[in-house]
Amino acid sequence: MWNFYKINDKHFKEFLWNGKLDENLDDILLQFHRLSPAKQFEFMHYVKEKEKYLSIEILQKVFNVDYNDAKSFLTNSYRIVNIPAVDENEGKLVRAILIKGLSSVITNMEHLRSSLETIREFLREGFGAIFEEKFLGESFMLPVAVGLYIERIPENLVFTGKINKEGNIYDVDEIQKKIKLAQKHNLRLVTPIHLSNLKEVKNWLDAQKYDLPFYITKTLDNYKGEFKSFLSSVQIENVEDVLKMLKIFNDIKEEDLLLITGRIKPEKEEWERYAKEFFKRIKRIEEVLEGRELMHFAINGSAAFSLACGMLFGSQKPFYFYHYQNGRYHTLKVENVRYLKERIRNYSCIDYIYEENSDKLAIILAMASHEAEADAKAFTQETGMSYLIVRHKKAGNIPVEEMIEVARETASLIQDIRRERSFKEFHFFLSCPVSIAFMLGVAFGYYSPGYIYNYEKPKYVNVLSIESIREIREEESSEIYSKA
Repeated sequence: MWNFYKINDKHFKEFLWNGKLDENLDDILLQFHRLSPAKQFEFMHYVKEKEKYLSIEILQKVFNVDYNDAKSFLTNSYRIVNIPAVDENEGKLVRAILIKGLSSVITNMEHLRSSLETIREFLREGFGAIFEEKFLGESFMLPVAVGLYIERIPENLVFTGKINKEGNIYDVDEIQKKIKLAQKHNLRLVTPIHLSNLKEVKNWLDAQKYDLPFYITKTLDNYKGEFKSFLSSVQIENVEDVLKMLKIFNDIKEEDLLLITGRIKPEKEEWERYAKEFFKRIKRIEEVLEGRELMHFAINGSAAFSLACGMLFGSQKPFYFYHYQNGRYHTLKVENVRYLKERIRNYSCIDYIYEENSDKLAIILAMASHEAEADAKAFTQETGMSYLIVRHKKAGNIPVEEMIEVARETASLIQDIRRERSFKEFHFFLSCPVSIAFMLGVAFGYYSPGYIYNYEKPKYVNVLSIESIREIREEESSEIYSKA
């Protein structure tokens, strides 16, 4: 039998991963405790990754465990975690293989057993933990416990900290060095100072959904007060804690959830810039939270920009929209986006006037200013467009409880007219609540050619093309997928 422990670590790794030691795996296992930690780690990593067979009997003997634990150690799935270990120099990230579902603790670092047993007490089950390097201290406890306890750990996070058997988290030394070490590897260190218990960490990282506020405002001076008012009204439990956890674990800061546009100049480049910024933030949220986000929107801005945002959002997921009226926010919950897109036969909330003149259709939502409606209609007459004027059946403010239905009926009406006549372009002129504009944008989508107009007294101005909205979606989405 060869003395495998005498082979240089680098050469051992090369031989192992090239399959040149496959016939000697049980012999290597018999020498396990004489191998360096680096060899021990690579050996177990190779066996687990390549699903190689090892003798259960030898595993029992080497680790002094029963048959069930030896079998579970060999057959259960594994995870590798990084442990920031620092010394008088900058330190390094030490890897560890973790295997769940045992009754006892299997490790190659006996001097850490007491701390590992504390983790076992918290988990109420045993595990395997094979480290690639020897180190001292207890700061490894949090990353190991997180790796064993939590299913969805963002790849860009590393942890450091000590825990007790109740899962309470305690601070450790050399935090600044560990932050620099993590940054060197393009990772973010989660420090114990902002955490209290492992259950809190699990509740966040393994959540099925994340409720996120997102506020858009044209206000430049009191936007903080507006945002605070929105947060106090949003239907998100413990919203301040949500903002804290988003920052700690997901690097989503409060300013990422607040888009300040000011009064957007009537220039297409400016509108495209803010539209792109909105979509970029939404897509990053979706990417970071792995599609588990539930968005809560409010907009203090133009109906035109709200329509564009709805087209850009274009999600099949539920969302909330908050309509500000009479000094407070009113909640509109869209639980099923398909509902907004369904065709309906009878319109209970809207009236309309339709006149066909050309293959370009002006869609005029006349639900607020009569002056704006007149200007939009005059524009269509000058250009010879066909037009569809949509009004609410009743005068005055649209009841909040009818807003979803108004958006739905408007979207259905547009679909019906599109089926009757194939229009080359759709031109949107909106004088309506921003909530209705946003929902209409979600329902209409971004595939049909057309333009969005904003009312700039004394006339409507073409500020965005639907083509540019589609390009923003495709460009930003392709950038995200290319990074994945």
